[in-house]
Amino acid sequence: MTRAFIAVPLPESIRANLLELDRSEQGISWSFPDRWHITIQFFENADMGQLERLFCQIEAQEAVGSLGPRVSRLGKQILMVPVDGLSDVAEEVRTATASHGSHDQLPFVGHITLGRMKETDSAEIEGTPIEGVFRADRLLLVESRIDSGGHAHTVVDSRPLL
Repeated sequence: MTRAFIAVPLPESIRANLLELDRSEQGISWSFPDRWHITIQFFENADMGQLERLFCQIEAQEAVGSLGPRVSRLGKQILMVPVDGLSDVAEEVRTATASHGSHDQLPFVGHITLGRMKETDSAEIEGTPIEGVFRADRLLLVESRIDSGGHAHTVVDSRPLL
């Protein structure tokens, strides 16, 4: 069994927008920009063969995602950019993968993780205005492994949204 997730990739215009944020603050473990995505559903102990079959059956519609309005926190440690507009996609993914997912999943909270606060209780970047709108037109099935450099992500499959 392995860790995996289904995600919406970020268009380059949104990635460029996020790269304008000041990410130089110390005490924060910053996420690598090439790993930025919006997790739709996470699987702690995935049977990748079964998950790939379920992934191929997802029939979610395209959606419009919107960032912001400000950099905020998810819980105590995660610095993130909120993303609205993807709840219907998340519901379709949950329905299609229900036989594989946990029945005690937390509600979907669309976000892009910028980093984790490790050595600080506050962050100057928190509250920074951020905005952007994009078309969510694709899903990725990603295998996630923890290695010495953090999380290594491998895209296993990709499919367009309808």
